[in-house]
Formats: sequence, C-alpha cells, structure tokens
Amino acid sequence: MTENLFVKLEERMMVLLSEVEELRQQVQRLTIENATYRTEKETNTNKLQDLLSLLDSVNAVDNSLLHANTVSAKPVLVQGMD
Repeated sequence: MTENLFVKLEERMMVLLSEVEELRQQVQRLTIENATYRTEKETNTNKLQDLLSLLDSVNAVDNSLLHANTVSAKPVLVQGMD
C-alpha cells in the first residue's frame, strides 16, 4: 500500500511540475507580449502627439489668415447733421 501511495505522489508531482513549467513559459510569453504592447503604445502616443501638433499648427495658420483678411473698421463719429 505504501508503494502505491508513493507512485500516486510521484504522478501528482510530475503533473504539478508540468503545470509549473507551462505557467513559467506562459509568463515568459506574456512578458514579451507586454513589452511589445508597451513599445506599440509609446509609438502610438508619439504619433498622436505629432498629429495634435500638426492640427495645432493648421489651426494657428487658419487663425492668422482669418485675422489678416479681416478689415478692422474704426468707428465713425457723426457730427452735426443739421
């Protein structure tokens, strides 16, 4: 009976060791995947900042053109309309 328990224990240990190895490999794969996603996030963040800067530049040019094309009218004082 004792030998049977040792065999079962050994089988259980082998299963657990196999599961631990699978989890270790999964952690390694997810660590690499996480690093890839962090790099991708940083790249996309930089692209978004560049795009926002470009839009700000376009907006600034539009505003300067709008102000350049606006004729400023000075108030006219009407005196003595007799």
